[in-house]
Order: sequence, then C-alpha cells, then structure tokens
Amino acid sequence: MPIPQHHHSSRREAIIDSTIETGPETTCEFIPMREHDTPTGPGRSGARRVFSPVALFRALFLALIVAGYASPRGSLAAPAPASVPASAAPSSSGAGSTGSGAARQTKDTLPMKTGQTAKASPGLPSVSGDGYGWKTLSPALDRQIRAAQGKLGYVYGQLNRTDVVLGSEAMASLSDQTDSVSATAQSVQSQASSYQTVYESYLDIIGAKPVEGESDAIAAQRKRIQAALQDIKSTVTQGRLLGLQAKQMQMEIQRRGVTSQKALLAERMPSPLGVTFWRDVAGELPDIRRTAAPPVDNGYSGVFYRWPVLIAVLAGAFALTALIAHPLLGLLKKAERRIVARLTGHAPDATHRSFIPVTLAGLISGLVAFALWLLMAAVLGLGAGRSPAFMEGLGGIMPLCGFILGAGLPTLSRVTAVDGASQRSARALWGVDWCVALIVLAQSVLILISQENAFPVTSRRLIEALFVVVVTLLFLGLCRRLSRGTDARMAPAIYGLGCLVMAISWIAIAIGYIAFAFALVVWVVSVSVSLAALLLVALAVKEFTTRCFSHDSPVTRRMARLGVHANRVAQFGVLSSGIVNIALIIVFGAVLLSGGSLALPVIADHVRGLFIGQTINGIQFSLNTAVFCIAILVVAYYAIRAFRLWLENRLFPTTSLDIGARSSILNIFSYVAWILVFLLVLSEAGVTVKNLTWVVSALSVGIGFGLQSIVQNFVSGVILLAERPIRVGDLIELGAVKGDVKRISVRSTEIGLGDGSTMIVPNSQFITSAVRNATLGTSLSAASATVTISPRADATKAQLALMEMMKGREDIMQDPPPGVAISAITDTGITLALSAKVSSVRDVGGVTNAIMLDAYRVLHSIGIELGRCG
Repeated sequence: MPIPQHHHSSRREAIIDSTIETGPETTCEFIPMREHDTPTGPGRSGARRVFSPVALFRALFLALIVAGYASPRGSLAAPAPASVPASAAPSSSGAGSTGSGAARQTKDTLPMKTGQTAKASPGLPSVSGDGYGWKTLSPALDRQIRAAQGKLGYVYGQLNRTDVVLGSEAMASLSDQTDSVSATAQSVQSQASSYQTVYESYLDIIGAKPVEGESDAIAAQRKRIQAALQDIKSTVTQGRLLGLQAKQMQMEIQRRGVTSQKALLAERMPSPLGVTFWRDVAGELPDIRRTAAPPVDNGYSGVFYRWPVLIAVLAGAFALTALIAHPLLGLLKKAERRIVARLTGHAPDATHRSFIPVTLAGLISGLVAFALWLLMAAVLGLGAGRSPAFMEGLGGIMPLCGFILGAGLPTLSRVTAVDGASQRSARALWGVDWCVALIVLAQSVLILISQENAFPVTSRRLIEALFVVVVTLLFLGLCRRLSRGTDARMAPAIYGLGCLVMAISWIAIAIGYIAFAFALVVWVVSVSVSLAALLLVALAVKEFTTRCFSHDSPVTRRMARLGVHANRVAQFGVLSSGIVNIALIIVFGAVLLSGGSLALPVIADHVRGLFIGQTINGIQFSLNTAVFCIAILVVAYYAIRAFRLWLENRLFPTTSLDIGARSSILNIFSYVAWILVFLLVLSEAGVTVKNLTWVVSALSVGIGFGLQSIVQNFVSGVILLAERPIRVGDLIELGAVKGDVKRISVRSTEIGLGDGSTMIVPNSQFITSAVRNATLGTSLSAASATVTISPRADATKAQLALMEMMKGREDIMQDPPPGVAISAITDTGITLALSAKVSSVRDVGGVTNAIMLDAYRVLHSIGIELGRCG
C-alpha cells in the first residue's frame, strides 16, 4: 500500500522509504519509556495527561514568580506546565527532526550575582533551555516518532515482500505492531498538545505582536515562544499524520487478510479425478521427504521430523486419558451422592441424572491430557528443532481432546450408557468420542501445517480431501448405526444439514475446489464440537446453581438464618447461571472468529481481542467497553433508585412539600440523572458529538415528520413538571374526563376515574386545552343545598332549626361557620340556601346529600310544610 508523504516543516521526514531493505533478521524495536524520562513524572503515562484549567492557573502563577525574581527588566521566564516538569524528558521512541528556529538554539539563562552558584529553588520547576521544558521534551518526541516511522516502514516492507507468503500469524504480528504505532501517535499528540496550550497562554499574556515601547527582553521572549510554538504545532501535525498512516496501514492489513482468505476459498486445482493432479503429487515426492528432515545449522526441522515419536506421544496421551476417564467418573458420581446425602439428609435415587460429574470428568481429563503431552514431549525431547508455533498448537488442542474423551468415553460406554437412553442406543454411539477426538486432532494438525507452509501444496490438498471424505463417511456411518435397531434417531435437521455438507464438499473436491471443501468441513466440525462442549458446561452450571440456590436448598436455609430472603438467593443463582452462559456465548463467538482452530491459545487470543478491542475499518470495537457501560447502567439504576427512596422516605417527610411537589422533584431528578448517565456511557464508549452528527440529523428529520407528537408531549411534560399547573392528587376536569391525577411523566399523565379505571392522557392536551383544577388553590370546597318551604310556614323557625342542624354536623367545617339564608320568596314558597365549607372537594357530593336528608327530617319534625319549587 503506498504511504503518502507530507512535509509540514523543515523537520518533516518521509514516513516510509520504498527502498527499505528488510530481511528475516530485520527487527524494529520500540524504545520503552524510561522512568526518569517520563514527561509526567515517574511511573505515570504522558499519553493520558490532560492540561486542566487548574494546571494553567498554577503555571501562570509560577510564571509571575519567576518573572518577579529571575527575569531582567520584566522579561517573562515561565516554568514548565504544572503537569509536566521542565526537567523531565520523556523517551519512548520517536521520529527524528532537527531543531527548529530559536527554540532549539537560543539559551535563556537567569541572571545571578557575582560568585553566586546556581541553586534550584524549592517548589519551582527547573528552567532549562527555553525556560519551559519543551526543549528537553522535543528530542524525546522526535525519537518516539522516528522509531514509529521505522516500524511502519518495516510493516510496509513485509507487506510488499514477494519472496514469501505471509500467514495468519505473520499478519497478526504486523497488526500488533501497527496498533503500537497508533498508540505512539496518540501519546505524541497528547504530550505536545499540553505544551501547546501553555505556550499559547503565555503568548496571549505577552502579545502576539510587538507594541511600542516594550523592552528588548520581552521581544526576545516573544520570539522564542513563537519559535517553540511553531515547533510544537509541527510535532502535533506529525503525530496526527503518523496516526493517520497507521490507520491506513491497519486497514490494508485487514484487507490483505480478507483477500487472502477469499483467494484461498476460491483456489482451484486440477481435479483429483484427473491425471494432472496425481502427476503434481508425484513431482512433490522429494519435497515430501524433506518434511521429515532433521534440523540443519540450528534451524527448524521438517514438520514430520521424528514422526514415529510424535505419533507415539499423542497415542500415549490419548490412551492414558481414556484409561482414567471411567474410574474418574465413578469417583465423581460417588462424591456427588455423598455430598447430596450430607446436605439434604437422603441420597439421590438410582434414576438420578446429573451433568455435573460428566462435565467435571471432562475438565479434569483435559488437564490430564495436556499435562501428559507436556511431560512426554519434554522427556522425549519432541520440541527440539521444531517450530514453537507447531508445538504450541498441538499442546493447545490437547485439553479439548481430553475433555471429549473424559466426558464422552464413560458416558457413551456400554457399561454406563447415556442417562435416559437404552443400552442399544449407547452401543450405537460407542466409539463416537474417539472418532471426534481424532478428527479434532487431525484437523488441528492440518491447520498448523497450512499456517507453517511446511508441506507441498498439492500433497497437502490431497490430505485435506481425504480428511473431508473420512469425516463425511463417519457421519453417514453414525446415522446408519442409530437408525438400525435402536430407538434413537438423528434429528432430521442435523441429518439433512450433514448430507448437504457432504454433497457440497464432495462436488467441490471433484471439480478441484479442495480448499473450499476443507474449510467448509472444518468450520462445521469446529462449530459442532464447540457447541456440544459449551452446551454440556452450560447444563452443568445450570444444574449446580439450581441445586445450590433453589428455595429449598441447604444454602438458602442457611442464608435465611442470616436474614437473606430465599428469593434473593434464587435470584443470585439465576444471575450466576446467566453470567456463565454469556461467557460461554463469548467463547463460542471467539471460536467462530478463529477460522476453524479449536486450540485454546487461539480461542483465548480471540476472546482477549473481543475484550481489549479490535479495529474494523478504522473503528475500534471493544467488548470490555460494552461490559463496562452495562455495569455503569446497572450501578446507576440501583444508585438512582436508592437515592429516590431516601428522598421519599427520609427527606420529604421532614419538609412541608405536598405530594405533587414531591412527585415533580423525584421525576425531574430521575430524568436528569439518567441523562447524565447516558452521557457518561457515551463518553466511555468513545462516542463524541462528531460521531452523532448523522444520528442527530436523522432525528431532526424524524422529529419534523413522524416524531413531532412525541417531542410535543415530552416538552409539555417538562412544562407540567416545572410549572406544576396540575399536581399529583389534584381533582381535575379535562373535557368530559373528571378524576384524580395519579402520575405525571414526561409523555403522559394518568387520571384515576370514579369507577376505578385509569385514563392515560397525552401531556400536550393539558397545554393546548382548558383544564379545570378543583384543588389548585386549596383543598377546601363548598357544599350547598336549597330547601323550599310553604309561603305560609314560619321562615324564622325553619331558618333557626336548619342552622342548629348545620352546627351539629361533623362532616362540615365550623370555621368559617355554615350559613342558612333566604334566597327567594315567591307565591309558591320560600327558598332557603344552606352553605358550608368542606375539607376536601371529593366529599362535596356526599356531604350535600347528607345535608338535604337531614334538612328534610328537621323540617318534618318541627311541622314545617314544604313548598313547591317555582
């Protein structure tokens, strides 16, 4: 990939020279940061130092001190930034650049009296060179950029080599080196930018342009600051350019990896059914013999050097693991029964099914197989002269093979049988574990040989074709054994998928696409084996958590004595099982990304890559960041809820706030808190306003068309919470709806109706419509009733009787006192108006009805005849 070259100043150097000569021994070391060279002090990283306003104020204060005590005639001699001591000299590795201007050549010394020796003033940073520390830091950054440029040149040279084909391991190494260059570029930008901020603040104090009557010292100081500031800007530009080139290089490496994978799958060779293919195999016989050659000149040997010893070691590890598998499972089952009997008081029955002993047997057998491999390989000197990558690959696959033998051999044997399956089904499945373990081992060996380019191409394709044929035939044989004379059947979906894979792979081999057929079968085997193993582990974990943390488990009973509720213990068990399942899903995703390799180191590297982060088309993805963001949300949820409960149960009862004000405060607090949490999550995820530009644009269009009603209700809800024209507990009337306000949110308001139902009303209706609030000013209300008596009746007697009745009632307020007045006199009757204050508007209807009934009884008891309503 061509690397663009830029020249920003006289210090600029070409990032990559196309004439760089690289060879097998070419290395490019990244100069480490020395503790005494660190710009931010020992043990700290300058890449993460941010120059804050507090540090700027401290720097200006120190500048005034130095100017007052050391500068001649008002010249400004400022110290280094508060966060970067002037005497510090960071040194990682850097790019070369020569000095630029007076900032690298002019010496600024402080005047001293005759005979006085230079002595560092305590509490002040040392002043060197330009008086600010940049002259000390700049060469270190130059070395840092220079080394990063050399590393990019090495990567560029390796990518353009034509004498060797780069494998996946080599591409991964180049990708790691490019990532280190990106980190260097960020470090350079961060360190230089902090100095740029300080120098610009000093230049603002002095002034960018000379003024009339200023001293020569200030003019010289301005010149030095401007020269140093130009040098700093050049360094920042170099860091940005370096980061851009590293990003382009990383994209090229990823493109090469995808291209090579596509080229491998699209590779077509002569068909094995033709003569040309076998002629090529015969022509590679001398190269095949060299695969067993011993090491020469302290180099690596052939991949099959001492192959009888290699096969013997693998066979011995498999055989010894298989011998201990059955006794180990028996011991684990006995231990399980004893533990269950001790905890529950009764032993499990004979039909008890458990995945825990089987899983533990597999895990222990995997460790045993790995230990046996390391022991026998070390004793027999199997690694002498072999490629370390080849030996590590074989060692990495042994735990999985041991797990398959340890979990499958005892379970599928004729003695133990599968839990819940008949002996005939177990007999049909007997030997499947051995076949799967050998298939996984053979697949891993072929992948390692392909990665090492240690075998002739055509012969390797022949072995891969034989592997495909054997695996597919074994699958058909298993299906046939299950279908003959047993009550077990292969699932139709699995059977159909297996037959489809077999047909595609055989046709691909026949027409010469052997690499495609091998990749397809390897992917199917890897997915099937990893899915089965992870499913067994998941079932064991689920069984363990169910037993230990169920409502009637011994752990739950013991925790109940400590005051922990059984539901909490059960929730802990469910969450623990869920976390393990998520971890297993992550491992399965790593298997899918591993290109068919089931070696534990490869899977572990991919899991680590998921957590640390991977750069895909220049965008950084990190599962670690995602987990951290989820943790922030969970912690924020419980923290916000706890603070709401504290406000509601502890603080509000000590205040005179009504229920509406309390509800508004709680809602506003919750919304503001979640907005802050959301911003924090975006910050941790690395999402900036620039990244959200397109999202904001899309939301603007959506708000303009389809989301305007939602936004309108949201804004109306904020207004309701802020102005509080209605509050929780108010009795309101909106159109034909009358009821109590139960809840106010930012989108809608809940109104409780008289029949017990709840009506949800959008908030915009409270802003755009007329609303009657019966309890806005006060909760008091008035109850009134009218009584008409005969025109011949004694109105004064009736009025006094009704007043006595009103004064004796307890459901009305006596302050202000109730009243009985004549409101109308007609030829048909005299109308008396009864009025009283009621403590709650919700009691008006009942109080009015009671007053009318008591008035009728009182008037009837004193002989007052009722009149007619005119």
